[in-house]
Amino acid sequence: MTSKNSTAAACSDEQGTLPVCGSLAYPYVAYQGTGARQYDSMEALSNGTLFPGLNLPFFRAVEASDVKEDLRSQLMALDFVLAELGLYLDTHADDAEAFGLFRNYKELACQARAAYIQKYGPLTQTDAACLDSYVWLNDPWPWERRKK
Repeated sequence: MTSKNSTAAACSDEQGTLPVCGSLAYPYVAYQGTGARQYDSMEALSNGTLFPGLNLPFFRAVEASDVKEDLRSQLMALDFVLAELGLYLDTHADDAEAFGLFRNYKELACQARAAYIQKYGPLTQTDAACLDSYVWLNDPWPWERRKK
Protein backbone atom coordinates (compact mmCIF):
# COMPACT_ATOMS: atom_id res chain seq x y z
CA MET A 1 0.00 0.00 0.00
CA THR A 2 1.32 3.44 -0.90
CA SER A 3 1.22 6.28 1.63
CA LYS A 4 -0.96 9.31 0.88
CA ASN A 5 2.12 11.52 0.54
CA SER A 6 4.08 9.29 -1.85
CA THR A 7 3.19 11.46 -4.84
CA ALA A 8 3.31 14.78 -2.95
CA ALA A 9 6.63 15.84 -4.49
CA ALA A 10 5.14 15.54 -7.98
CA CYS A 11 2.01 17.55 -7.13
CA SER A 12 1.69 21.34 -7.35
CA ASP A 13 -0.42 23.51 -5.02
CA GLU A 14 -3.36 23.03 -7.38
CA GLN A 15 -3.12 19.22 -7.17
CA GLY A 16 -3.61 17.00 -4.17
CA THR A 17 -2.29 13.50 -3.61
CA LEU A 18 -4.53 10.54 -4.40
CA PRO A 19 -4.07 6.82 -3.81
CA VAL A 20 -2.03 5.26 -6.60
CA CYS A 21 -4.30 2.22 -6.90
CA GLY A 22 -7.67 3.50 -5.73
CA SER A 23 -10.76 1.34 -6.03
CA LEU A 24 -13.11 1.97 -8.95
CA ALA A 25 -16.36 3.81 -8.17
CA TYR A 26 -15.07 4.99 -4.81
CA PRO A 27 -14.92 8.75 -4.27
CA TYR A 28 -11.63 10.26 -3.14
CA VAL A 29 -10.81 13.73 -1.90
CA ALA A 30 -7.32 14.81 -2.78
CA TYR A 31 -5.09 15.26 0.27
CA GLN A 32 -3.59 18.73 0.59
CA GLY A 33 0.18 18.57 0.93
CA THR A 34 2.27 20.52 3.43
CA GLY A 35 4.09 23.74 2.62
CA ALA A 36 1.41 25.11 0.29
CA ARG A 37 1.56 28.79 -0.68
CA GLN A 38 -0.77 31.17 1.20
CA TYR A 39 -2.45 34.46 0.39
CA ASP A 40 -2.05 37.43 2.73
CA SER A 41 -5.04 37.88 5.05
CA MET A 42 -7.01 40.43 2.97
CA GLU A 43 -6.48 38.45 -0.24
CA ALA A 44 -7.57 35.27 1.57
CA LEU A 45 -10.77 36.95 2.74
CA SER A 46 -11.60 38.18 -0.76
CA ASN A 47 -10.87 34.76 -2.34
CA GLY A 48 -12.65 32.69 0.29
CA THR A 49 -9.56 30.57 1.00
CA LEU A 50 -6.11 31.00 2.46
CA PHE A 51 -4.58 28.62 -0.07
CA PRO A 52 -4.28 29.59 -3.77
CA GLY A 53 -4.41 25.91 -4.69
CA LEU A 54 -7.94 25.69 -3.26
CA ASN A 55 -9.11 28.87 -4.97
CA LEU A 56 -11.92 27.97 -7.34
CA PRO A 57 -13.31 30.56 -9.75
CA PHE A 58 -16.58 31.47 -8.04
CA PHE A 59 -19.21 33.51 -9.87
CA ARG A 60 -19.47 36.37 -7.35
CA ALA A 61 -15.84 36.54 -6.21
CA VAL A 62 -14.82 39.77 -4.48
CA GLU A 63 -11.80 41.59 -5.84
CA ALA A 64 -9.14 42.21 -3.19
CA SER A 65 -9.14 45.88 -4.19
CA ASP A 66 -12.89 46.07 -3.34
CA VAL A 67 -12.32 45.07 0.30
CA LYS A 68 -12.13 48.15 2.50
CA GLU A 69 -8.95 48.61 4.51
CA ASP A 70 -10.57 49.46 7.84
CA LEU A 71 -10.30 47.90 11.30
CA ARG A 72 -13.41 45.76 10.83
CA SER A 73 -12.22 44.36 7.49
CA GLN A 74 -8.76 43.69 8.88
CA LEU A 75 -10.23 41.85 11.86
CA MET A 76 -12.52 39.83 9.56
CA ALA A 77 -9.54 38.91 7.38
CA LEU A 78 -7.42 37.86 10.35
CA ASP A 79 -10.25 35.79 11.85
CA PHE A 80 -10.82 34.19 8.44
CA VAL A 81 -7.15 33.22 8.12
CA LEU A 82 -7.21 31.77 11.65
CA ALA A 83 -10.24 29.64 10.74
CA GLU A 84 -8.55 28.46 7.51
CA LEU A 85 -5.28 27.64 9.26
CA GLY A 86 -7.23 25.85 12.00
CA LEU A 87 -8.94 23.65 9.41
CA TYR A 88 -5.59 22.95 7.75
CA LEU A 89 -3.97 22.09 11.10
CA ASP A 90 -6.81 19.65 11.84
CA THR A 91 -5.35 17.43 9.10
CA HIS A 92 -1.70 18.61 9.23
CA ALA A 93 -1.05 18.88 12.96
CA ASP A 94 2.67 18.22 12.52
CA ASP A 95 3.21 21.19 10.16
CA ALA A 96 5.32 23.42 12.43
CA GLU A 97 5.44 26.27 9.91
CA ALA A 98 1.62 26.40 9.68
CA PHE A 99 1.33 26.29 13.48
CA GLY A 100 3.81 29.19 13.72
CA LEU A 101 1.66 31.15 11.25
CA PHE A 102 -1.42 30.27 13.30
CA ARG A 103 0.20 31.67 16.44
CA ASN A 104 1.36 34.84 14.63
CA TYR A 105 -2.08 35.48 13.12
CA LYS A 106 -3.69 34.86 16.53
CA GLU A 107 -1.50 37.60 18.03
CA LEU A 108 -2.32 39.97 15.15
CA ALA A 109 -6.04 39.21 15.57
CA CYS A 110 -5.86 39.92 19.31
CA GLN A 111 -4.17 43.26 18.62
CA ALA A 112 -6.72 44.15 15.91
CA ARG A 113 -9.63 43.21 18.18
CA ALA A 114 -8.25 45.35 21.01
CA ALA A 115 -7.80 48.31 18.62
CA TYR A 116 -11.34 47.87 17.27
CA ILE A 117 -12.87 47.65 20.76
CA GLN A 118 -10.98 50.73 21.89
CA LYS A 119 -12.18 52.74 18.89
CA TYR A 120 -15.75 51.45 18.40
CA GLY A 121 -16.69 49.39 21.45
CA PRO A 122 -17.25 45.67 21.96
CA LEU A 123 -17.89 43.30 19.06
CA THR A 124 -19.47 40.62 21.24
CA GLN A 125 -21.07 40.57 24.66
CA THR A 126 -18.02 38.81 26.06
CA ASP A 127 -15.85 41.67 24.76
CA ALA A 128 -17.93 43.96 26.98
CA ALA A 129 -16.59 42.12 30.03
CA CYS A 130 -13.13 43.57 29.30
CA LEU A 131 -14.37 47.16 29.61
CA ASP A 132 -14.88 49.37 32.67
CA SER A 133 -18.67 49.35 32.30
CA TYR A 134 -21.22 47.28 30.39
CA VAL A 135 -21.71 48.97 27.02
CA TRP A 136 -23.19 46.46 24.64
CA LEU A 137 -26.27 48.00 23.09
CA ASN A 138 -24.99 51.52 22.42
CA ASP A 139 -26.08 52.93 19.07
CA PRO A 140 -25.01 53.38 16.35
CA TRP A 141 -23.12 50.20 15.51
CA PRO A 142 -19.88 50.84 13.58
CA TRP A 143 -21.35 49.57 10.29
CA GLU A 144 -24.33 51.90 10.74
CA ARG A 145 -22.17 55.03 10.89
CA ARG A 146 -22.36 57.23 7.83
CA LYS A 147 -19.43 59.24 6.59
CA LYS A 148 -20.13 62.96 6.43
